[in-house]
Amino acid sequence: MKKGEKEMMKLPNLADMTDVEAIHWYTSEVLRLSREGKLNSEYGRALLDWKKQLNARLEQSRKEWW
Repeated sequence: MKKGEKEMMKLPNLADMTDVEAIHWYTSEVLRLSREGKLNSEYGRALLDWKKQLNARLEQSRKEWW
């Protein structure tokens, strides 16, 4: 892993973000990686794991709301 990639692996803490902030940040990152052709990079895979955590949180919020 290159130095820049290692620094990018620091994903934001979901607990410090609202749902809207997290969705916006994730969407921006996916767009950037897609344009760079790096969705299947180590960072891209870490981002996918981060998104799964976000999805679980959103699903829990939906259950509590309804």
